[in-house]
Amino acid sequence: MLMNFIYGVLEAISNAIYTTVATVWQIEQAVINLMMSTFLFILGLACHPIMVIPMLLGCYYVLRNFWYRRGKSPRVEHPVDIDGEPRAGLRNMPRTPRLPTYRSFGNLSNPGNDPQMNN
Repeated sequence: MLMNFIYGVLEAISNAIYTTVATVWQIEQAVINLMMSTFLFILGLACHPIMVIPMLLGCYYVLRNFWYRRGKSPRVEHPVDIDGEPRAGLRNMPRTPRLPTYRSFGNLSNPGNDPQMNN
């Protein structure tokens, strides 16, 4: 009697584990099939002969703008003209933004003691 009870409990646990693993596996297979079919559907739309020419034109436009922006900003070594006047329209822009001065909490109560702010 006790052996039959233990066997029944173990069989129930085994069936529960098997059912859980099989269910997770079925869900995983369904999700993989959904992803593959969605990808193939979108790929079929993108590679349709009617869509190839607009895609090529779009890629050309994006790449042309990318390269145009990279070559557009000149690096200015001396922003001063020959006669000592600053050049019009050109600025020497730093590569990194300038951060404000750091003040600790002690200096926040009395900002007059901050040596960097007195410059």
